[in-house]
Parts: sequence; C-alpha cells; structure tokens
Amino acid sequence: MNEKPSYARRKYFINRKFQIEFSLRFLLIIAAASIAVMLLFFYNSRGTMSVGYTGTEVKLLQTGAYFLPSLIVSTAVIVVFSCLTGAIALILLSHRFAGPLFRFQATLDELSAGNLTRRFNLRSKDQFKELADRINALSAVLDGKMGDIKSRTAEISRIIADLRSVSASQPALKEELALPLQEMTEKLLALQEAAGYFQTSQTK
Repeated sequence: MNEKPSYARRKYFINRKFQIEFSLRFLLIIAAASIAVMLLFFYNSRGTMSVGYTGTEVKLLQTGAYFLPSLIVSTAVIVVFSCLTGAIALILLSHRFAGPLFRFQATLDELSAGNLTRRFNLRSKDQFKELADRINALSAVLDGKMGDIKSRTAEISRIIADLRSVSASQPALKEELALPLQEMTEKLLALQEAAGYFQTSQTK
C-alpha cells in the first residue's frame, strides 16, 4: 500500500480570508461582464424591430423587448454556472497562492524570532518557488555569518581570559590592563547577548 507524501496538502482553505476575497472579486468581474454584454445588446438593438411567433400569432416587437425574457434567463444561467464552476476553479487556483503565502508567513515569523536555520519548503510547481529559493540563500548567508560571529566572540572571550590569567601573575601589568580588559569584557558581553538571539546551524 503506497503512502501519501508527507507534503501532500489536504486542506484547500489554507488562508480562508484571502481565498474567499480573491474568488469573490473574480466572480464579480464575471457577473459584471455578463450584465455588460446584455446592456450592450439592448443599446445596439435600440430602434430595431424583430418578427416572432407566439403560438400561431405573428408579432412585430422591438428587438430588445422581444429577446428580453430569453436574454435574462440565458444571462442568469451563464452567471450562475460561471460562479459555481469559477468558485471551484478559483479555490483550487488560489490554493496555489495561499499555500506558499502561508508558508512564507510562518517561516518569516521564525526567522524574525532569530531562527536562522529555518528554510522555505515549497514544491517545485508551487508559485513563488524562485523567491523562496532566494530567501533561503539569504538565510543561509545570514546563518553562516552569524555562526562565524558567535565563534569569533568565543575566541575573543578565551583571549580575554588568557590576558586576565597572565596579568594576574604580574601586578604592574594587571593594573595597566584592568580598565581595557573591563571595557572589552563589557562590549563582548553585549555582542554575545545580541548574537545569542539568533539560532544558527553551526556548532557553538
């Protein structure tokens, strides 16, 4: 028995508000276009007459009045059919946008929280795949640079500790280095605190 891939999506309403608004706006365009076609027909048929049969009677009516009932029914059927089929199609289509957007939001929230190891995980056919790859490349660079900063601050911390150890055995040197070492320690602690906000993939 074949198992479904772990990334298979089962929910088509990922961002319900975005998808519903996207679908409604598009469907309003369809409805407006259908009404516009009907109004255009009446405008172009003004002043014209049409001959038609009602049972055995022959009637001469204005073209607009003659076709009005059937045109209203036809337009209503087209609008309803377009809205139903369009709604399904747009939900499926908007899902391809809403899914990646939802992933962008979740991933960017983690990145802003300091997790530089987070990456966008989009399928090859998803929209915004190229943008996701570029952001992933940027995240990888930031991850590497921040990891390098952390390792260098650790090295500086060891150097300061060594200087304190050496100066402790030499009173004159200890007094001379006391203030510089104190300032360096304070600045290093502030830098370590700022760098500590970020989680990197490099070993500390």
